[in-house]
Amino acid sequence: MSLIARILQFAVMCAIPFGVASAAGYPVKPIHILVGFPAGGGADVVARQVAAGISQELGQPVVVENRAGAGGNIAAAAVAKSAPDGYTIYLATASNGINAGAAAAGKLKLEYDLLVDLQPVVLLVRNQNVLVANPALPVSSLQDLLVLAKQKPGVLNFGVMTPASLVTGELFRQMAGVSISDIPYKGAAPVVNDLIGGQVELAFIDVAAVVPHIQSGKLRALGVTSNQRFDGLPDVPTIAEAGVAGFEAAGWLGLMAPAGTPPEVMQTLNRAAARALQNPELRQRLNNLAVTPAAGSVEEYRSFLKNEVDKWARVMRGSDISLGN
Repeated sequence: MSLIARILQFAVMCAIPFGVASAAGYPVKPIHILVGFPAGGGADVVARQVAAGISQELGQPVVVENRAGAGGNIAAAAVAKSAPDGYTIYLATASNGINAGAAAAGKLKLEYDLLVDLQPVVLLVRNQNVLVANPALPVSSLQDLLVLAKQKPGVLNFGVMTPASLVTGELFRQMAGVSISDIPYKGAAPVVNDLIGGQVELAFIDVAAVVPHIQSGKLRALGVTSNQRFDGLPDVPTIAEAGVAGFEAAGWLGLMAPAGTPPEVMQTLNRAAARALQNPELRQRLNNLAVTPAAGSVEEYRSFLKNEVDKWARVMRGSDISLGN
């Protein structure tokens, strides 16, 4: 073989994509999951439970890092700019879908594009949210609420504590054709306190925060926001079946990786998460947190994300609410 031929052969060997070569042995070092919310919160707790399961499946540490701020956007932007090698991934939440929808509607500026700069790995869990009312409000069902809200436009109120609760209320108003005011709060705990005390009448809130109060009769559950009933409240209908057809605004958590991450790495992570979520002990721990394991393929998660962004973009375009900048 001539010198030129040997040089060309060496060049071809060097041109083999490094990501593909490294993907064959992936992972060979710790994986970091960035969470955009503080330690101890719902997203963080779920992330740590799932990370332990993925670590067991892959035989490498899976480390959760908290980079709180801007509704998860700081952590998301950091992952979007990181190396696409599968060692830095992001715990996406329903807030990301809402923010991306707001950006698509021209009502929020982001440093990244959720559907371009990040790519879906796996949908991990769905959160359960519920519409609750103070028992003093003269309604015993969602239908009663719709009648009352139409009789008294703008008089009833929602306690809102997050962008998710804000846009969920807006989605409800648009789909139900009612006018209900918003009262802003800085967290779920004061909303619950004021719901029980009667200072606020209604709220869309994480079911885990209110189950004891529903069971004790201090709050009345009118409907869950997912498309299926919650096992922990089997007698509470979905909002869709109770009178607002097609309504769904459940929370969710999923993993995403930087764009350009090798498909082999994506599939490895997807399979490891899916196997971890089949573990009975992990499933029970997640059920105790009032979240439902999801999993599914990369393609299913991609379709889900696009539908989420499109839905919230429509809601934002049809409203006068803003999520910031």
